[in-house]
Amino acid sequence: MYHLLASICAVGTNFQIDHQEVWQNAQQMSAHGEDYVAALARLRERGAGGAAWGDDGLIGEFTMAYGDCLLTGMTALTGLGAVIGDTGGALGAVVARTRAAEEGSRPDPGAMTGPI
Repeated sequence: MYHLLASICAVGTNFQIDHQEVWQNAQQMSAHGEDYVAALARLRERGAGGAAWGDDGLIGEFTMAYGDCLLTGMTALTGLGAVIGDTGGALGAVVARTRAAEEGSRPDPGAMTGPI
């Protein structure tokens, strides 16, 4: 995150964006989101957990509650993975829009008339 903040900074009265660095950070953020979601999917495939403890009648209620809590947590964290990926996509959009705005605000040298 430090690199991202360093690539978008105010210098004097000018706001500057290092397009290449923000673009790289956006790509990395999107990849982290995908990795995060994939890691949670692998955990979900392992099941609710607690099965290795066995059920001798005494621990069965605890095993069920533990499994429910684990699955609820993973569902919530899956949403976080989507937010991470969406943030990377939004950063990429910032770069594209900033480039377009900068290109659009540059004067056209051919449109200038009269002496300079």
